[in-house]
Amino acid sequence: MNICIIGQYPPQVGGVATYTKQLEDTLTNKGHNVYVLTYSSDCSRKDNVFEAKTINIPLLRGISFIISSYFILNKIVDKYNIDIIHANYLLPQAFVATLIHKDVKIVATAHGSDINILPSKIFTKPLIKYTLKHLDNVYFVSEKLQKKALALNIEGLIEKSHITPNTVDTNKFKPISDDKKKLYTKYKKPLVMFIGNLVVQKGLKYLLKAKEISKTEYVLLIYGDGPKKEELKEYINQHNIKDIYLMGKTNIPEKIIPESDIMVLPSISEGASIVALESMSCQKPLIATDTGNIQSIITNNENGVIVPVADYEKLSDAIDKLVDDEDKRNTLGKNARKTIERDYSQMKIPYIN
Repeated sequence: MNICIIGQYPPQVGGVATYTKQLEDTLTNKGHNVYVLTYSSDCSRKDNVFEAKTINIPLLRGISFIISSYFILNKIVDKYNIDIIHANYLLPQAFVATLIHKDVKIVATAHGSDINILPSKIFTKPLIKYTLKHLDNVYFVSEKLQKKALALNIEGLIEKSHITPNTVDTNKFKPISDDKKKLYTKYKKPLVMFIGNLVVQKGLKYLLKAKEISKTEYVLLIYGDGPKKEELKEYINQHNIKDIYLMGKTNIPEKIIPESDIMVLPSISEGASIVALESMSCQKPLIATDTGNIQSIITNNENGVIVPVADYEKLSDAIDKLVDDEDKRNTLGKNARKTIERDYSQMKIPYIN
């Protein structure tokens, strides 16, 4: 089949960009012709990747993507005889796809805030409802997301919705031996890491507060970029919190995560975190807040640790306990890797499976 994917794509970072690349690779390896429509960037692109020009201002970015991608998508559909358009994220990506009135199947994957947040906003709620109504199939990365979408009472949605959990490449995200770890040699203390976008939803202020009241010695490395970066810097400086480093964004999480001793996901809102799966695949103990699909992948104190959302004291206590207990870290990490290998290593794509 000829398939066009719309969505964020590397070098953009984050779960949706990672998912788009995984989807492209999986479909290509199964013999399909795959084309990608994504946001503009400064890097060179492969022949099958097309860019929609955008204005990099928050409100105008989405509107400019809709206008630009609409015309490009029409050309891709006609030139390459596209059978399926697969949008990653409901707005603006899937919304644009529903405007293409051609003989092509349109499906979309909902990842998180497109269901958790956008339907609660007065301007985006009608667009989300329109999009869900006009898609041929909708894939949700967790059961929680599906239930929230069904609560919007859109006719026919239940019949065309599926749950397709995120997955991870276990050959790419895997543990490394201690002699290959470089960061511990630099910092000389246990390494606690966060990787993700620096936005409100990721709950980073609670992670900083957890470090501030910690009773143990460890280094906190925060990888990522986003609108909350300066605010985080200011908090760290004002409160004189030691051993926290903002490392900037990384395009090589598969090399960074194995260097950690503990991975942390302090989100206040989440869909289905790919970083959580990547961390577990690298055999790392993960401390995550009880949001999104965390309870479906972590059994508390067996293959990870779950703490309440926005509770920095319990987050701090959980980190301190693992910092002080290497045996526990190793046990959780090994069990986490087994969970990923068993349940989250094969991508499910309903229209080809």
